[in-house]
Amino acid sequence: MALSGQKILLGVTGSIAAYKAAELVRLLTGAGHEVRVVMTPSARKFIGETTFQALSGRRVLWDQFATGEDQAFAHIELAKSDLAVIAPATAGTIGKMAAGLADNLLLSALLATDCPVIVCPAMNSRMWNHPAVRENVQTLARRGVIMVSPEAGDLACGEQGEGRLADVQRIFQEVDAALAPASSNDFAGRRIIITAGATREPIDSVRYVSNRSSGRMGFAMARAARRRGARVTVIAANCSLEREPGVRCIDVSTSEEMRAALNRELDVNDVLIMSAAVADYKVLPGGTPGKIERKLKNDLKLVPTADIVSSFRKGSDRRLTVGFAAEYGRENMERAREKLKEKNLDMIVFNDVSRSDVGFESEDNEIVIMAPGREDVFVSKTSKFICAERILDQIRELLDVNGTGGAHEEQGKINFGD
Repeated sequence: MALSGQKILLGVTGSIAAYKAAELVRLLTGAGHEVRVVMTPSARKFIGETTFQALSGRRVLWDQFATGEDQAFAHIELAKSDLAVIAPATAGTIGKMAAGLADNLLLSALLATDCPVIVCPAMNSRMWNHPAVRENVQTLARRGVIMVSPEAGDLACGEQGEGRLADVQRIFQEVDAALAPASSNDFAGRRIIITAGATREPIDSVRYVSNRSSGRMGFAMARAARRRGARVTVIAANCSLEREPGVRCIDVSTSEEMRAALNRELDVNDVLIMSAAVADYKVLPGGTPGKIERKLKNDLKLVPTADIVSSFRKGSDRRLTVGFAAEYGRENMERAREKLKEKNLDMIVFNDVSRSDVGFESEDNEIVIMAPGREDVFVSKTSKFICAERILDQIRELLDVNGTGGAHEEQGKINFGD
């Protein structure tokens, strides 16, 4: 759990779900945090300031041009928080955040802050699925904003669909996870290498064989491990995500480039986390210069790529190796268990990529963590950062039980930028 006494900026925007933010204030103050509520002008049409003031014990701010003694340069003082949470976040606020606008006190404070930001959208499902909103959400996610995706169910308008504010307990857990890594150092001295993204196997200069993995899970693993004191290297296959400060990143494209990068880097690491979706097949002949004309008859042969995780697992008696099994449908979970055994892994993480609300191209995931001789750990739908934290918790236990890792702490051959 996070240390208490953290300064939290809670932004409440103009959604019918604004009343749920009152319960969030209660949970946060009950955990010992100092909560400062900032409302947008439209939020005041849904819920009164007195409620938040009573729960937080502090004056609620909303007027960007207020001149009271405690409100001069309020956006700068608010920006000095340890964490900012926007719950609920409307489509309008999300769009303004993505564009860098600051036409109210909350947006001004967000532009001035450098603390972690959690955004909890709430809106009609049609708005949530609009291309402009989706693009704005992706923009914020690339900047490192933690997105707590809305849930499906009954909406205020009488319709059903995805768009209702995430459960307050879930938001509270996200806050706890975002704050806890800053005070945890349980991976200090450990070196972790993580693969992320999707490899591409060229057909010609234009086309390639690949998959839908965005790299978000791997980057979430890197961010969580870095915040817990680890020295982290990410081998990123075709990832357009924003790089985490202090994390060394090596960009690759094909599975062979990833294998070669691992071959160069792996010996100075204690833990290998293979979260990348490596293409299972490549094309022969591959990489034909130019673009193959459609009218030409071309026979393309698919051949298996190398099983990277298996090749690097053999002969390693100190490095802890974690694989990922992206299977289509929960009924295929046993296939992940078979891979755990066949590839001689220390741990494997199963996730169901048949669902549109988790896994590929989503900010959320739902996973099952498996390790030999241990009970499965189920992590219900939550952000990929929370999933990363739970995976690291299990890795930490294995490191403690097996005495694995730590063999390379003194080699110091790599500049990690810290």
